[in-house]
Amino acid sequence: MAVRIRLSRFGRIHRPFFRIIACDKRVHREGVANQILGTYDPLLGKQNIQIDVEALKSWVARGALLSESLTSLLKHAGYEVPATGAGSRKAAAKAATGKPKKTVKGHVKATRRSLRKHAAKQKTERKAAAAAAAPAPAAEKPADA
Repeated sequence: MAVRIRLSRFGRIHRPFFRIIACDKRVHREGVANQILGTYDPLLGKQNIQIDVEALKSWVARGALLSESLTSLLKHAGYEVPATGAGSRKAAAKAATGKPKKTVKGHVKATRRSLRKHAAKQKTERKAAAAAAAPAPAAEKPADA
């Protein structure tokens, strides 16, 4: 079972209130939660997040992944975001090697416009080469009259 720790919206129209829950990732946003870990009220000024950090760490230790929005929210609020399972181990291994990430782009097909420009350029180059290679026409002798 793939568990995600994410926000679940409650409250009414224009009065949002979120629960921080651990649930199966296939469950819809307000679906059944395995555990409620805390709350987030965006309308409060400060201290708008209450979370059970120990429960959060235990879920992450068991392989749960935090959603991107919850991760950024916790960082912004000043909480220590625990490293998440296999994803963080891979990122840590890549960072430890110190090699830059190679980005290989596939072949991009030439546009019709670029092909026409290239063909015109080749044509002018061929004409210039042919003109240089051909002997200059000799000046015509005046006709003997």
